Amino acid sequence: MVLPEEWADVSFVETTMFQGQLVEAFVYGRAALERWLEKGRAERRPVLDRFIAEGVALTDNAPTRALAEASRETLAAGPSALTSDELRLRAYTLSGLVDDLADSTEPGERFVILTTAWREAAELALLLDQRWLGTGKWLLRELRRTRDRFGLVEWAASSEHDVGNLLAAGHAVLDASGGYLQNGFIRGQRPPGL
Repeated sequence: MVLPEEWADVSFVETTMFQGQLVEAFVYGRAALERWLEKGRAERRPVLDRFIAEGVALTDNAPTRALAEASRETLAAGPSALTSDELRLRAYTLSGLVDDLADSTEPGERFVILTTAWREAAELALLLDQRWLGTGKWLLRELRRTRDRFGLVEWAASSEHDVGNLLAAGHAVLDASGGYLQNGFIRGQRPPGL
């Protein structure tokens, strides 16, 4: 819902019960809406653009149609490409998780590493193809919109969750991103003379 101009900077989400169904109302003033749209685009997680472009509009007027068209265009264009620093950091993170997964033996730790490694591999796979990200179930839904060249959707849908298959997928994602990256990686700037 977009509020009148007097509430241009207002933004909140309210969850209520309506006829036995939970309903979330995303309420924004025009200025706040623009800020939140830009935030989602910059983070490559266009939640509001998805709602606006793919949801059911409760009004049919020129501003509503223009907003929906702008969100559809944004979604179709895809996110900006990763910078080289972003790519290296994501490859480094996934490389560490692949190592941790290969070495893990404690069941609880293995579960956490497994799910984290899958998420990192899925995000990197999407970003390599300049596709949008999502969180939770929306990450899987975003992967389903792609050709899933690394088998991450299939792995998530499997009842087996074979560690070897996820390791292979993780290595394939790393290969596509420039390779495994651990030794020699520096995050930040090393000062001269150190």
